[in-house]
Amino acid sequence: MDDETAFMELSALLTGLQDRLLNDPEDHELNKPIAEEYARRLHGTFPAKFSALLNAYKTLAGSNPKPPINDALLTELRKTLEFKDVDGNGVAKETVARQIVNVWYFSQFNDETGELIDGGFYESGAVWPLIKAHPIGFSNQPHGYWAAKP
Repeated sequence: MDDETAFMELSALLTGLQDRLLNDPEDHELNKPIAEEYARRLHGTFPAKFSALLNAYKTLAGSNPKPPINDALLTELRKTLEFKDVDGNGVAKETVARQIVNVWYFSQFNDETGELIDGGFYESGAVWPLIKAHPIGFSNQPHGYWAAKP
């Protein structure tokens, strides 16, 4: 399994966005470049931990027959050390997994120091349809649309 497919599947598993990321062919194609950018930014921020988590997912998902992307697979992934992301004090932080969820929903994530990093696709965040709102400060209408009464 290539890294792009693994990241899309891992993202769907962690976020619950299976339709958007995997099942709907049009949405899948629209989200591929977003996934590439998110994976690039997350890998750049957490190089070793991101790769370890992705490889742990590939190992679990690469079994034959391929397991469905569901709660049972998530439970197995959560048992891996790569998911738990244990720090030097033995505390499981799950940093990378949580940031994958953050980036898909809010198009932002925190590095290990707590600094907020922009994902680059704010208007595409999964949170907006969930709360039935448009992205704050973003409109696909032409400049000046607010001047005319509906």
